[in-house]
Amino acid sequence: MNIVHTIGELLRPIRSGESKLLDAQPEVSYQNESIDISSSAFACDQSIPVQFSADGAGDFPPLQWTNVPPHTKSLVLVIQDPDAPKPTPFVHGIFYNIPSSVREIAISDIVDGKPAGKLISEGVKMGTNSMFNPEYMPPSPPPGHGVHNYHFQLLALDIDLFFKKEPTLDDIRKEIENHVFAYGVLVGTYERP
Repeated sequence: MNIVHTIGELLRPIRSGESKLLDAQPEVSYQNESIDISSSAFACDQSIPVQFSADGAGDFPPLQWTNVPPHTKSLVLVIQDPDAPKPTPFVHGIFYNIPSSVREIAISDIVDGKPAGKLISEGVKMGTNSMFNPEYMPPSPPPGHGVHNYHFQLLALDIDLFFKKEPTLDDIRKEIENHVFAYGVLVGTYERP
């Protein structure tokens, strides 16, 4: 057994917790969980295939959603890992100003962790992940740390968001207060042995 795996096992009890996820915060949690979000790559609460992890190609998993309220102005997608051994959930990616007409993100819409193709033409922007970069990071839990749950949280807003620089999750939270009226969550799991 290598040292990295041993450290992962020692850290196994340390997890940030689901109560700190964006969809558990007052800005979101009192709203209607009516958006149905799914993936053709994995079912809710099931394992994310290696292709969509840092151990594989690191592709963004295809996502589809329905039941977006008709008065939605824009959507925000936040991907978090509440099982990270740190005080707050690890932010893997933030996509904002997704037009309300968009109903899916295909593998080809995210290249090297950034919006591509139709998402660029639609004006989709990115916030910063936990490594302070405006890009998506695929699942990469510590070896030996156990199963991690990745929450793909989609929020319907009645506004577009504007920032002078790439926003953090805290920046997003401040701006969406009183503007979230529906949301949906898809959870995928991933574990490194």
